[in-house]
Amino acid sequence: MSIVAKLHFFVGCIAVALGFIAMFSKKGTTIHKQSGIIFSGSITLLCLSGFYLSYSRNLQFTFLLSALALYLVFTGFIAVRNRGQDITILDKIGLVYILLLTLGCFLLSYLGVKFFWAYPATEPPYEAYAFIGGWGLLLLIGDVTFVRTVRPTISTRLKRHLTRMCSAMLIATTVFFLGNNHVLPESMRTVPILVTPIILVCMFMLIYRLGFQWMNRGLHK
Repeated sequence: MSIVAKLHFFVGCIAVALGFIAMFSKKGTTIHKQSGIIFSGSITLLCLSGFYLSYSRNLQFTFLLSALALYLVFTGFIAVRNRGQDITILDKIGLVYILLLTLGCFLLSYLGVKFFWAYPATEPPYEAYAFIGGWGLLLLIGDVTFVRTVRPTISTRLKRHLTRMCSAMLIATTVFFLGNNHVLPESMRTVPILVTPIILVCMFMLIYRLGFQWMNRGLHK
């Protein structure tokens, strides 16, 4: 395992651990803010090392997945850093970024299927790239709506923050527990252990989206 790969795994462990702490700690508290900042930094490093590893190993899908995760943590972070403010240039940069990523994924999927492009055995078929494109399209619609608001409310920014941070966490946990489970002890490679963290992230995001007010209590202070 190369130095970058070891760093990637180490940072991934930190990101997953701090992500769960930030998710389940009371919102607005010091522990939530500090763990959230470390989580954001860890995901950023994870994406950058993911770019390098994907390029060196000729892995297109994980490269695009890293690009999506980087966008999610970036827009999720600035959503609360800029709360109470008008739409900024960073919000608009995020919109352009996800537009280009979405178009790129759909185009790659279309061309790969149409011209029967070969892909490594470790890569999913080109239809899978449309999945990232579809996810990006939903985020793009959210960005357009958000930017058109001009001056989003604090509630809107908080909803954007938690949804996108949870989405970045979902990518991190899925890749860690399903994509790289070979690094875990054999006793931990069981379906319940590998799937439970992913389900927890999905449940948290779903419950928040359904409007449980206790999850963002303290954020308006």
